[in-house]
Amino acid sequence: MKISESEMKIMRLIWRRGEAVSASWLLDEADEDWKITTVLTFLKRLCDKKMLEVTKSGKSNLYSALVTEDEYKKRMSEEFLNDMYSGSVKNFLAALYGGEKPSKNDIEDIKKWFDEL
Repeated sequence: MKISESEMKIMRLIWRRGEAVSASWLLDEADEDWKITTVLTFLKRLCDKKMLEVTKSGKSNLYSALVTEDEYKKRMSEEFLNDMYSGSVKNFLAALYGGEKPSKNDIEDIKKWFDEL
């Protein structure tokens, strides 16, 4: 499930921190003119999208990632490939190179990567 640019900013802060965080910590760390209600709205949306989980700690809620950054990137890459290129890596690479041949180095890198799979 895709997330908005602002939700991505929240997720990147949480991923970098590597542990559960409070909404007030996010508000302090975000380089944005957000109000606490805005941060809480983003956090609720991310919980609804199963990106975050919330736990109680005293009177505070702590938010932690349910999905790693790599997992999210993989999921979005697969969605993009399926939506734009019918799941075809070949069609994606053809579009990426705009009909031109990839360089020999690019071809070697791709072959090497496939051999390692």
